[in-house]
Amino acid sequence: MLSDKQDQLFIITAPSGAGKTSLIKNILSHAETNGYKVHLTLSHTTRTPREGEIDGVDYCFIDEETFKENINNEIYVEYAMVHGNLYGTPKDSIDSFLEDDFIVIMEIDWQGALNILKAYPKAESVFISPPSIEDLRQRLLDRGLDSEDVINQRVSGAEKEILQKTKFKHEIINFSLDTATKKLINIIFRENHG
Repeated sequence: MLSDKQDQLFIITAPSGAGKTSLIKNILSHAETNGYKVHLTLSHTTRTPREGEIDGVDYCFIDEETFKENINNEIYVEYAMVHGNLYGTPKDSIDSFLEDDFIVIMEIDWQGALNILKAYPKAESVFISPPSIEDLRQRLLDRGLDSEDVINQRVSGAEKEILQKTKFKHEIINFSLDTATKKLINIIFRENHG
């Protein structure tokens, strides 16, 4: 039923610190300014909200019992246990918006992305890479959000994640946020910005 609209689904993944969230904020701003109908999917999670996170904006925060009922009711197109918490993407948050001619954007880890591509094989997939592992480490240090141990874990994880980039249709190396944003705009909205 949705085969003709799957190409309006954009799955975006990146290692932590590669700039994925900033890029998506720029894409949403561009869409609003230019009148595009864009929907960013909202994942469900059983983890506790972090400071500043808003239920229904950043995630739908639900309890484990509700999440497991949703699994039984086949609500999720994909779900996973990550760092002891469940995360899942409701199928309806994709399908209903594709049906209404929205461009649907998913911000998701690479494993979830590959599961989504099984369900939506004609979807577009984008892997955001840092210019180098050293650059990624420096970005994580500059953020000032994580301890040295956490940064080391993230960098180690990123090295493994980057090996998955060949499984995605597009790769954007984020040397500069401005250039990477233009490349992503070109992929999503098919606008050529040079």
